[in-house]
Amino acid sequence: MALYEFLAIAVLALCGAGAIAVDRVFGSWRRAAEARTLLAEQRVEEMLLRMSELERHNDELRQQLEWNRRLLEAQDRVLQQLGPGPTTPLSRV
Repeated sequence: MALYEFLAIAVLALCGAGAIAVDRVFGSWRRAAEARTLLAEQRVEEMLLRMSELERHNDELRQQLEWNRRLLEAQDRVLQQLGPGPTTPLSRV
């Protein structure tokens, strides 16, 4: 009976070692996948933050553009009210 008991103990030990080895291998893959997922989520958050910053900047630029357009329109109205001025050559040679 000692032989069968030895074989049973050896089989149990190998099964335990195999289970530990499988857990180590697949556990490291799982942890690596979780780390990649975490990095991807952080990247998405950074991109969303950057997008909101760019949208805010774009709104500011649109507002500046509108102000400049209004300023040019006001300048055109003033120039039209003044009428044509004396014609002078731009440069004399």
